[in-house]
Parts: sequence; C-alpha cells; structure tokens
Amino acid sequence: MKTIARAHLSLTFFAIVATLGILCLYASAAHSLPTTLSKMYLISVTGHFAGCVFAVNLGLLPTRMSKYTSWLAPCLVWVWLLYLLANYAVFHLYKHHVSLLLFKAYIMTPDDIGVPIFLQIAALLVAGTLGVIIYYVNRLTYRTTERQYWAMVGILALIIPTYGFNSVTHIWASHYGREEITAVDSLFPLYHPITSHKHAPKISAAFPSVYPPIAGQQSEFASGDKDAIIYPIEPIHCEPLSSPPSILFVVLESWQQDSVCPEIMPNLCSFAESATQFDQHLSGGASTVPGLFSLMFGLHASYHDRFKGAMQTNPSVFTETLHKQGYRSRVYTTTNLDRFSLRPLFFSRTKAEDLFRGKNDQEVIDKYLATFNGAQDKEAPRFDFLFLTSSHSPYVYPKEYSRFQPLPLVEGGFALYSSADAKPYKNDYHNSLYYTDALLKLIFDKLKSQGRLENTWVVITGDHAEEFNENGQGYWGHGSNFSRWQTHVPMVVHAPGQTTKVVETKLSLHQDIVPTLMSEALGCQSPIDHYSNGAHLLKLPQERGTVLSSYFTKAYFIDGVILENGSGDSYRWKNMTESETSPNMAELKQVMAEEQQFLR
Repeated sequence: MKTIARAHLSLTFFAIVATLGILCLYASAAHSLPTTLSKMYLISVTGHFAGCVFAVNLGLLPTRMSKYTSWLAPCLVWVWLLYLLANYAVFHLYKHHVSLLLFKAYIMTPDDIGVPIFLQIAALLVAGTLGVIIYYVNRLTYRTTERQYWAMVGILALIIPTYGFNSVTHIWASHYGREEITAVDSLFPLYHPITSHKHAPKISAAFPSVYPPIAGQQSEFASGDKDAIIYPIEPIHCEPLSSPPSILFVVLESWQQDSVCPEIMPNLCSFAESATQFDQHLSGGASTVPGLFSLMFGLHASYHDRFKGAMQTNPSVFTETLHKQGYRSRVYTTTNLDRFSLRPLFFSRTKAEDLFRGKNDQEVIDKYLATFNGAQDKEAPRFDFLFLTSSHSPYVYPKEYSRFQPLPLVEGGFALYSSADAKPYKNDYHNSLYYTDALLKLIFDKLKSQGRLENTWVVITGDHAEEFNENGQGYWGHGSNFSRWQTHVPMVVHAPGQTTKVVETKLSLHQDIVPTLMSEALGCQSPIDHYSNGAHLLKLPQERGTVLSSYFTKAYFIDGVILENGSGDSYRWKNMTESETSPNMAELKQVMAEEQQFLR
C-alpha cells in the first residue's frame, strides 16, 4: 500500500512538472508584461494548474490499488499532456483553444478541417513518443526512495501559497480592471481563476502597497502583444448629425420571445404598432454577460474573455463614439454592475452620479422618468440604459398583477422534479412580464407626451431567454443549452419619427444593434467589419451563422443547428431532441474566422 501511494505521488509529480513545462510555451506569448506583479502572477498560474492536476490525481489513487484499473491514472496523464500540446499548436495558429466540437468535426470530416497529412503523421509520432515516456516513467515510480518521496512532498507543498497568491491577485485585478494581470487569462486553456468583487477592497485595505485600490490603465501587454486585440481595425470616421438623436436601451432579464403577445404584454404590443419587430432575433448567448457584451460591443460574445482582460485598452467603440459626440450616458438597474466587471466593461464612460441602482424596477423607472423634468433634462443628446430584472427568477411583481393562475406551491420546486408541470411556473413568469409591461407603459407615455419619439432611437430587447422545460429534456431557466428557448429573445426597435409597423423575419442578432446605431444615429461611415461582427438591421443577410456563449462554454449556430463547442453535441435550434451529425463546415469556418477578425 505504501509503495503504491509513493508511486502514485511520483506519477502526479511528473504530471505536474510536465504540465508546467508545456505551460511555459503558452506563457511565452506574454513577453511584454509591464510590472513585477504581473510577471509574478504569470508564474502563479502554475499553482492553479498544479493544484487542479494534484486534486484529480488524488481522486485517482484508489484506481492504483487494483491491477485491473492501475492503468487508468497513467493513461489520463497521457491524454492530459497530449491535450495541452495539441491545444498549444491549435491556439498558436488559430487563436482558438481545442474543443470537443473541433475534435468531433475532425473525426467525422477530416478533409473539411484541412489538416495536412504530414502534420497528422507528426501528431501521431508525438502521441506515441509521449505514451512511451509515460509508460517508462510509471514503471520507475515504483522505485521511489524515502528521500525522493519527501523531496516531492516538499516541492508540491509550494502549490498552496502559489495558488493562494494567484487567487488573491486575480480577485484584486478583476475588480479594479488591472489588465496587466487579467490580459494573461485568455492565453491558457481551461483556466478560470477566482473572482470576488466583495473581497477585492478588503485585499487592497490589507496590502495597499501591493494591491492599491486604483483602477488600471492601458496595458502595453494588452495592446502590443502579437496575439492581442486589434479593435477597431481602423480608426472610425463619423460625422455627427446636425440634430443628434437620443438613444434608449431597455433590456429585460430572461425574456422569452413567446411572451410577446397582447394577453401578456399589451402595452409593448401597442408600442410595436409603430416600430420594427424582429421575430427571429438571437441574443449573444444564454446568460447575462454574453448577452450584454454582444449588445454593447457588436461583437460575438466569444470575444468577451479577451476584452474583459483588457477593458481599459479596448472599450466599446459604440460607447467611445457616444462620449466623443457629447452624449450623456445614464444607467438604471437593480443589479450589481460590479459583478463580472460589468460596469468597467460596458459603462466606463458613465459618471458615478449617472449610475443608479434601485431596490426594484419601479424605483428604477421613477428615477429614469425624473430626469425628464428640470434643468438636467436640457442636456442633449442622451444615451439611457435601463436593465429591468423583475422577470428574473424568483419572479417579482405586486399581487395585483397575478393575472395568470395557478401559481406554483413552492417557488423553484422544479429543482426537485425536473419533469414538473411547467404551467404554474410559467404563469408566475408571465405575471412578472405583465407587471414589467405596465412599467414600460410609463416610459412610452412619457416619451410620447413630450414628443421625444420624434428624435429618439428606442431599442427594447432581452439579455437572454428563459426555458420552462419546453425541450422536454429537464432544462429550466437559462445558461444550460443554446436552443431557442434560452437564446431567442424579443426585439422591438423604434426609429425616430417611425409611425408604421414593420415585421422583420430574417435572422437578426444582438451584434447588429451597434453597427446600425453607429451608422444611423452617430453618422459613422466606416465599414461595419472594421468594428463589428454584426450587420445593419435594415440590410440583413439572407443566411448567416453566429456564436452563442454561456457561462464557461460556447456554441455555433449554423443553418438552424447548434454545435456545442465544449461537449461536441449538435442539435436543432428549434427542437434539441432532433440531433444533427453533419455540420456545414464551410459556414462553421466562416464564423470561426469572425472570431479571429479582431485579433492581431
């Protein structure tokens, strides 16, 4: 037993050392880190990966006790190291980390992937050589001496402080937008360091000389590295309109397309009679952050991690143009914009006094409407962003808005039984939207009464959709798949002075809103593909693919089919019970190329 434990620790030690050696290849891209702290953070990434490898191998210790399973741990070490090597080759060439989707596509249609034969042979030779090395290393581990054992224990003990330093530094950096730290993150595969905006100020208070409570500036690494962002591709040329219009974004949390009907949202439907309704509109993802990112940047949400790591250097072209043209930006919401770095990423140009966080949506609306009265309303033009959250679980509304019955006996009871009757839970959700619709009426009435619709762009949409097991697969809420029930959101756009209804049935995306407003509201003549992955909403293409993201994964929408990047699963967007096995590789390659469009 003691010999086997030592052998397993020796194999774990080899796996960690080999992992760190390969990670040095990834780290070589970070050649221009500007500070000592950022360089130390780069080194501390080893603690993160070493800790993960150690934890996994610790769980595999029981498998070494039987001759029938003793092969499992060395085999998994081989797979892991092979993955790191293959991923480095792919990332170095294409700026994509390897996914099961690409692996599946290669197995099924290798010719479409286009990997040269000599590279395939080289990969097989590397895999074979690595396998032989691990085989002999595994045999040698059973000869570990007492002295070697304790030496390895001492070295592995360094994982704890290294991982601790990595976590503390990233918590501070992500909160204060220190991109000399966060720009490192996207270099590594499967790397999700800890963030905690609650604890960042405490870290700064405890170690002010190391972690000062100061927002970051532009990073040389983020802007000058050979694999960094180049956004926009060329400087944007705009000629402001003589009478610049105001712009209003109203974003509803967890808003399902099927809820737009007179029974649930009569006021919105009435407003849409003099606006353009986009019936096939996709958010940038199945959760809030990718949805808002695609909306505010006009980019595929798969860019988010890179832009989050370089927020100061690469702000949204849209918000920067608003600022240059003298727009006053105001943000009203009930949510905490410090979570996931939403404030510095999307609203860095918004002054503190123009950021309002209310207790509920009614308070948010009241605060917004109050800005139309008094001296402060004389400033023009204006950009207002309202993020209403009553339609997020647990759904919030006054009792008098309980129009749809019956309601669930237990809030969130579907968590105990995934095949529960959806009607009570959906009624609860629809009541929250019925209430939100009443709040929207207050906005519409104010804009109409003051004649502001004559010179205001109004965009009403959702951050993502909400599922109530419509797929019959036990999915509820959002962030768990990319079918229509979690990504298909309503969008209503009222152009200044518009009086007639238009219904658009072509596929539209959150990515299309920024280029449309840049052109129509801000007078920008630069080519759209210099700053966006989207299209003009009045000139939508007949066919297109896109990227959809969630918390830690993404998928490709190709010809009505969802291709999940992480799992390699494929299914129909309208009905995920219908599987698909043959992706359109030409269109998939086109969308993947768009993901590299703004990388140096």
